[in-house]
Amino acid sequence: MLRTPFLRFLCVSGLALLSSASALAQFEPAKVWVEPPAIAARFPDPPVSYATPGFRPGRTDFPSHAEMLAFLDELARQSSSVRIERIGTSQQGREMPLVVLAEQGRVDPTRPTVMVIGQQHGNEPAGGEAVLALAQQFAAEPGSALLKKVNLVLVPRGNPDGAERFTRVTANGIDVNRDHLLLRTPEARVIAAATLRYAPQVVLDLHEFTVGGRWIDKFGAVMKYDGLLQPATVGNLDAAIAASAQRDYVDAIQAAFARAGLQGFKYHTTSGGKSDDRTVSMGGVQPDTGRNVSALHQAVSLLLEVRGVGLGRAHFARRVHTQVLAATTVIETAAKQGPALMQLTAQAGQRAKADACRGDLVVEAWQTPTKQRLEFLDAKTGEDKAVDVEWRAAEPLKIVNARPRPCGYLLASSETVAVQRLQMLGVRVERIDSAAPWSVERYEILSQADGQRQDARGAIEDGEAIRSFRVRLRHGRAVVQPGSFYVSLAQPLSPLVSAALEPDSQNSYAANRLLEIGDDKLLRVPGPAPAGVWH
Repeated sequence: MLRTPFLRFLCVSGLALLSSASALAQFEPAKVWVEPPAIAARFPDPPVSYATPGFRPGRTDFPSHAEMLAFLDELARQSSSVRIERIGTSQQGREMPLVVLAEQGRVDPTRPTVMVIGQQHGNEPAGGEAVLALAQQFAAEPGSALLKKVNLVLVPRGNPDGAERFTRVTANGIDVNRDHLLLRTPEARVIAAATLRYAPQVVLDLHEFTVGGRWIDKFGAVMKYDGLLQPATVGNLDAAIAASAQRDYVDAIQAAFARAGLQGFKYHTTSGGKSDDRTVSMGGVQPDTGRNVSALHQAVSLLLEVRGVGLGRAHFARRVHTQVLAATTVIETAAKQGPALMQLTAQAGQRAKADACRGDLVVEAWQTPTKQRLEFLDAKTGEDKAVDVEWRAAEPLKIVNARPRPCGYLLASSETVAVQRLQMLGVRVERIDSAAPWSVERYEILSQADGQRQDARGAIEDGEAIRSFRVRLRHGRAVVQPGSFYVSLAQPLSPLVSAALEPDSQNSYAANRLLEIGDDKLLRVPGPAPAGVWH
């Protein structure tokens, strides 16, 4: 990470192209929480420097979108290993670049691919800056040598409109990191398209967590850890994928943190508002976040959060360094695993395909209540402070609803929105071209009510009420008409199919009004489909 002549040239020539101060991200220093000196002193800057836009001398803000694009364009001009793809735009028309780093700029399908996503939440800038630093690091020697073993796909800003306005959510108020199954936002669709195109074996999602705020209100303490990690934790997750995520990646990152004098722990959060609710939860267990949806794509998937929200630019170098160190560890681990990693993820897909018509699938799961001792810093003195909390663990999952896994699902010809969303995820959907009787299971709606989706912190505030269903299955037969759709579970992405189509979970397409289930518009197929009825 020390500056090479190449990086110094980028710093000078690339930054000469940057936009004026009027284009800076809309960050308000007056709203920053200022740490007491005793706390600030515990987080010194790391012994490295970065030449990315956020570290220009005298910088008091964070890079604008224009600065980010100019930096990446200059990087691509200077390195044959870097290719910049513009694969979509945000709601307000900002380009969403994809940075591809590979030997001579050509992705080798025989090598593992690692995807790193930054700044899905616009007010968490360290992740976006870390992705720029990673691009710079692997564009030049010695980092580029690793591209003989691994391909990199980097998303600098998963929420460019939010980054420009320094807000968590997208322009229409939706949290993009809760939209990876529903795909209501163009930002989530861009990430889905990149995932479909490059099929990464490993995905790392970079975020920042609140340091003070609710922690001071509830515990009189602030967060102590530099980095909090959590692998995917979701129903129907492949066991071998889950084991590798923890054993090969999370443990390696925690060891790297310890060697660098950084402190890491399991990711956890708590709700805002009520100071008497002292429950602390690990990250969400629903199939909606990038972390969990990526894992249902049969990838090793990890979340990293660093201390940052509310701090403004305080400790920015340390925050970015924590993320760069973790990402570098992930990339090095993937490169070392090589063919074994690719075999791991391919076999997970084959197991998911083979499980069609067999066993049970998880429809709904939540965290498991238990106890945990957490380490904080006293908000006034900065001294270590241990607190025993009510803990909601993400492992093991608390299974709330499960049912036998069907062979597939039938959707009426009218349900094109749901079909299109499934196809955006990479799901194979067949069109039925001849009428035939099928053995089916119908969903009988026992009750329906309005509600809100929930995550580890409480209700997800995206302005969209959901339909909360209680259903039971009724066996029968149906003559399926031409033009209907069949979605088989005999495919690697079958866990995503069930997450989207089983109606009585908060993330289903039916609950979120992307799919109707009455009048035989959604049917389960418990046995083999009739032969020769689709093209």
